[in-house]
Amino acid sequence: MHGQHRFNDGLATTLLICVVYPVGPAATILMPMFVGGFIDGYGYTDQQAANVAALEGLGLVVASIAATTWIRRVSWVRAVLASLLAYAGLNAVSAHTGDYSALLALRFLTGIAGGNLFAVTVAALGDNRAPDRAFGLAQAVQGVMMLAAFLAAPALLERFGVSGLYHMLAVAALLMLPTLRWLPAAGRLREAGAGAAVESGSHTALIWLGLAASVLFFVNVFGFWGFIERIGQAGGLPAETIGAALGVAQLAAIGGALAAVAASNRYGRYWPLLIVFVGQVLALYAVAGRFGALAYFVSTGLFQALFIVGVSYQMGAIAELDTRGRFLVMMTAAQGLGAAIGPAVAAPLIGASAGYGGILWLSAALCLSSTLAFLFIVHRSLRLEGSSNV
Repeated sequence: MHGQHRFNDGLATTLLICVVYPVGPAATILMPMFVGGFIDGYGYTDQQAANVAALEGLGLVVASIAATTWIRRVSWVRAVLASLLAYAGLNAVSAHTGDYSALLALRFLTGIAGGNLFAVTVAALGDNRAPDRAFGLAQAVQGVMMLAAFLAAPALLERFGVSGLYHMLAVAALLMLPTLRWLPAAGRLREAGAGAAVESGSHTALIWLGLAASVLFFVNVFGFWGFIERIGQAGGLPAETIGAALGVAQLAAIGGALAAVAASNRYGRYWPLLIVFVGQVLALYAVAGRFGALAYFVSTGLFQALFIVGVSYQMGAIAELDTRGRFLVMMTAAQGLGAAIGPAVAAPLIGASAGYGGILWLSAALCLSSTLAFLFIVHRSLRLEGSSNV
């Protein structure tokens, strides 16, 4: 059992885990570039492109749920080694596959490999003695790595098409292999003490509500984010400007992660969650009509920064209720499910609304629903715990 291992959560080890953390969901984060590449390079319809993205996200969800059965029983080093090799190989094969049906199957399997990677890194970060700092650091590292990927993506697409992006992901996975030397063999044994006893039925109900709200929040984000490249193109922006804006959005995400770490619980959770809702709706409004490059840069950056802030406070709210740590991996499954179905739900609205306006209205409605659910969770948590620190 993992409790027999010494869990190393020093800064150097945490940083190395943070470097592996973005690899699993990388294709999902790069979804706008892939969707555009599928449509322009392979001649896929909007729906087909969204389905490929959705299947990969579904694979990540399946892996995250399955990980609850093995995450505390197997060697993390062996699990990450197998997942990295599978992830690299499947991306390499995907780079030479344009057939729609074959690509659906390959991306589903790639999602499973990426989900296994994500599950181990999330569990390792959650076992850190300072998980808030660890997750904030992971989000910041992810922002830096995805910034580099978004800046490189337009040139790769222009020269190599979608295969260039898949080769980039395969190489990134292989570059992670040296980190295995410092990866903890297993996690920290959580104590089932007084804190665990407090986990009542009310707490469990709130946690499940939070998981459902997280799905809605990620449908909101990725239903919009999956087509942000096409929205920019429809607005008449050149590919270089769109790629640069998406890269800057990742830089803004780093700022959002650092802001969440710095603010922590200083302002409670009500105000940060409300600010996320208002800011994201304003960002959606900014791209709903005619816009120039500046508005596109600002709206995409604001949306991404607040997305990271929202995720940080949502996970914090659930982590505080989840005294035994049983739902941590399930939270990644909920997020992955929302990311997977977001583009598939949003795609039919493009034709129905003769444009992208339907997607923007859907995102705003889902953002509101998710925010109201988490505000209720925070309110009930205050009542249940009798504390002002929730």
